Amino acid sequence: MIRTLKIKLDKSNDLIQTARIFNLACQDVLDYGFEHKDYNKTRLNRGTYHEVRTKYPTLPSALVQTARDQASDILKRNKFKHRPKKKELSSIRYDKRTMKVFLESGYCKLTTIFGRMTYNFKLPGYYGQYTDWEVKNAQMIPNRDCCYLHVQIEKKTPETRGDDRRLGIDLGINNIAVCSDNTFYNSKHLKNVKGRYQHIKAELQSKGTRSAKRKLKKISGRERRFVKDVNHCLAKELAKKPYGVFAMEDLSGVLNQKSKGRMFNRKLGNWSFRQLQQFVEYKAEVLGKGTIYVNPKYTSQTCSKCGHKAKSNRAGSQFKCQQCGFTLHADLNASRNIATFSRSVGGRLCVNQPNVASVEVEGSNATETEGSYKSSDERGRHHATRFSGW
Repeated sequence: MIRTLKIKLDKSNDLIQTARIFNLACQDVLDYGFEHKDYNKTRLNRGTYHEVRTKYPTLPSALVQTARDQASDILKRNKFKHRPKKKELSSIRYDKRTMKVFLESGYCKLTTIFGRMTYNFKLPGYYGQYTDWEVKNAQMIPNRDCCYLHVQIEKKTPETRGDDRRLGIDLGINNIAVCSDNTFYNSKHLKNVKGRYQHIKAELQSKGTRSAKRKLKKISGRERRFVKDVNHCLAKELAKKPYGVFAMEDLSGVLNQKSKGRMFNRKLGNWSFRQLQQFVEYKAEVLGKGTIYVNPKYTSQTCSKCGHKAKSNRAGSQFKCQQCGFTLHADLNASRNIATFSRSVGGRLCVNQPNVASVEVEGSNATETEGSYKSSDERGRHHATRFSGW
């Protein structure tokens, strides 16, 4: 397991000056790599090390190496499409040779152009759970009033519990998540708040002044943090459910669909489904639980009772099987199918666990009678919840 801790440091002239020299050295390596169309670290080091050491004598050799590594990663990501430009006060990469972070004691030692310097910090109470994790590397990012140290820590992933009970989770725009245990999480409050932000941003964009652009940036950050908090709270509640495996749809291709109108594209662009999936993944991982993704094809068109598949089965939010007449909320039906389909897909399960296709679904059983399904649907609608944290 890997986590990143954001630690606030006081603004220091030592760190600012080090950032300037580091980024100049990184830019030299970027220019060399771009001209030679090469991002191999060994060849970059062979072609730039002595020149950079001579040009910036105060920059320690270990930071020269991390500057080269960072330049290599930038070139590899850029694929030589355009000449990369490193900002004067962008991030510095630190590794085990150039930094020591003592989370429990509240201080760190960082290599600078003036030598090894010690900086104190106040660790937030929430980070107390990570004091026994191993520090791997860090990035120092200068800011207007302070500096932030993004520390990456690692700990061995706990073994899965061996619990094969599965919860199907159908993600959507109107209902953020619908679970196969008949739990609904609607997006009414989320859409209202985002709608207000969208209205304010549209007015600011129409102004076009410098102050309006500054306000627009501030509003956008506030909206982004609100959505992130909503996804965090929802993922935490989902991960605590008494299931060993969480099944979700692989929606990686949903944003590449052809245009379906301006309004729909706007809603689709504002849908942060992948962030929610990532939060569920790592929160479940800590609890020794697994996540698995299934192909979203036909999950909304297949009857979770008899298995009949037809496009006409679904009409809006209502699902009615044209073969057996089974009626259910469309998103709840999809979540039950996701749980069922996940049993035929390999996932992060124990090697001694059977991976056999089954018609059994948590929260309901596909062999139940139609009457019991209807009562289950009614119970699901009665317990349809609006997330208490919103």
